[in-house]
Amino acid sequence: MIKVKVCGINNSENLKSLLTLPVDMVGFIFDDTSERNCTLSSEIVKEAFSKQNLTCKKVGIFVDAPLAEVLKKQEEYELDYVQLNGKENIFYCQLLREHQLKLIKSFSVCNDFCYSNTSAYSFFCDYFVFECQNTFGPKKESQFNLNSLKNYKGKKPFFLSSEWGMNQIESIRQMDFEYLNFINIIESFEIKPGHKNLDVVADFIYKIKRPESFNTRDNLDHRVSYGS
Repeated sequence: MIKVKVCGINNSENLKSLLTLPVDMVGFIFDDTSERNCTLSSEIVKEAFSKQNLTCKKVGIFVDAPLAEVLKKQEEYELDYVQLNGKENIFYCQLLREHQLKLIKSFSVCNDFCYSNTSAYSFFCDYFVFECQNTFGPKKESQFNLNSLKNYKGKKPFFLSSEWGMNQIESIRQMDFEYLNFINIIESFEIKPGHKNLDVVADFIYKIKRPESFNTRDNLDHRVSYGS
């Protein structure tokens, strides 16, 4: 079963409601240049996760951040994983690994991306993220060919990140890549940056995870209305 990671949460009530859904990971962006930069205190985040017996993991997302900053946030927020979204090299990953951190390394891929470039990172990372922007965009020249993922010969499990929408559910169901573990949701279904429309997120998640039971929006009989 494909798992789901929701990133860019920056609203306390939104976070609490999100954690009532079958989300496998929640990502908090620690990047001052991002409009989804996390301003939630560590106390608020840890309290939200402590309210339930959760298997959901906390992920901190960084972009070329100083090593000391990553270590500080990891300890402060009790992050389960650190995701690196910048140009971090293998040596940087090795240093973090020496601190017993679990790492996720993101790669921006296009049709001519060389997947073999990920191989050296596999020694230090637990997952990869393949960022496929404009996968379903209106311009053919901007579209990413999912078949190119067949060129990935590694054995490190990966996330697939794109501009997912409800119209892509069938495409996601039909994906057959051995090491595809997670679908990554960031900007999709947002009311505003950092605040997700959880009615739609819930619909999306349930249809991916339990497609035989959730064929239409009306079949979400135990769905909770979260409002906007």
